[in-house]
Amino acid sequence: MSQIYILFAQNLELLKSLVRAVIYRLSYQLCFFVVGLFLAAIAGAQSFGVISLMIVNAAAFIIITDFGTGAALVWHRAGNEMRQERIFSFAAGSGLVQLLLFLLAELVVVKISGRTLLTRQIFDRSYFTAEILYFTGLIITERYTSLLYGTHKAVLANKALSIVTADFLVVLILLYAKIITVTDPFIFFCWMIFVLGLSVAVIFHTTVNKLSFEKPRDMELKSLLGFSAIVFFTNIIQFFAYRLDFWLVDFFYGHTQLGIYAQANRFAQLVWVLPTIIASLLTPAIRNNDDPLTDRIFVVLARVLNLATIFIVFGVMAFAFFFYFRFFPKEYLTGLAALLIMLPGYFLFTTTTLLAAWFSARRFLSINLIGSSLCFVIILTADLILIPAYSLKGAALANTLAYSITTLYFILQIKRHLSTKMKDLFLWDKKDIPVLRHFFPHEPR
Repeated sequence: MSQIYILFAQNLELLKSLVRAVIYRLSYQLCFFVVGLFLAAIAGAQSFGVISLMIVNAAAFIIITDFGTGAALVWHRAGNEMRQERIFSFAAGSGLVQLLLFLLAELVVVKISGRTLLTRQIFDRSYFTAEILYFTGLIITERYTSLLYGTHKAVLANKALSIVTADFLVVLILLYAKIITVTDPFIFFCWMIFVLGLSVAVIFHTTVNKLSFEKPRDMELKSLLGFSAIVFFTNIIQFFAYRLDFWLVDFFYGHTQLGIYAQANRFAQLVWVLPTIIASLLTPAIRNNDDPLTDRIFVVLARVLNLATIFIVFGVMAFAFFFYFRFFPKEYLTGLAALLIMLPGYFLFTTTTLLAAWFSARRFLSINLIGSSLCFVIILTADLILIPAYSLKGAALANTLAYSITTLYFILQIKRHLSTKMKDLFLWDKKDIPVLRHFFPHEPR
């Protein structure tokens, strides 16, 4: 017990910073989730389906054109592998390439099909402009968030994102209350993403010393691209595994059913909010040369987080029941059964999220690639069989099957590398009590 206490004490300042970043990131994610609730209620299922399709298609295009450089930026900068000027130049250059590729693809698709790239709607200047605005905001947000995470300024990045999102949420509430009636929800959402990007860009340039462009050295560029290549293929496979159901539901049942399923999926993803936030912060924490997060503490965090996720699942269920019966239009109610079916898989996959972050920080990237491939193969097979036959319930069941099997694979892999047991990741250990007491000391009155 004393060994864990000492290890924890050594990482105390790092973990306090980690908790602050988690709190701000969590507030941002929850605000963003509530934005989605009001957006779904205001826009209706069909229009929300169009917005959901845009989000999925944009995410796919970003992953394809990102080539894994976002993760490479965090990994190299957090470990001081490169000078900041070179990292910034690489980030700016790769982001510009992404934007240019998107503009080219948008114009080609409009020319050939007469429809826009992301929403797949008949060409309209407002849709066209909004898509460009939305995608540009995504690129800026992703690039500058990676830079801030890499320089251990995650707290600032997430504070800015949460404040700006909360401001936009207030406007959406006014729209819902019909105090404001002139703003189109789709255009509003695209502007929100763009402003979020500008906010993190301003934070970066006001907190980091003046930067000049400096070309990375050949060996640095080789390391960046080598890391990016494996992450790229992993992200591609992982994304298609996570979002194949959206495309198939839209293909077989249309925008309205996609909107209903997308809202159920958003509730399920609340289970992932906290683990995803912590996973995104683990790489810079483990890679921190001054105060690296130890493997022993990582196991404790994983165990505590998995136990906390059980309560989160029940909280999500209660939250969802309230909104489905008291807030949403009745057309959304058919998605409730799908939500309940997919929740067990989402709970188990929280473990995969954390373990994948550890493997990434240790540069065991092939394990993540194999795990993502396994998930994709299972969910592709299950989706093609279950969605045409069982609609939204089939998509939800496919998720649970694929995520459960993938989680088992990652647990078997971490057992090999950390010599830990499965129960160490899920069952409460009395040794955690002094750890938590030390981390949350009692303040005398």
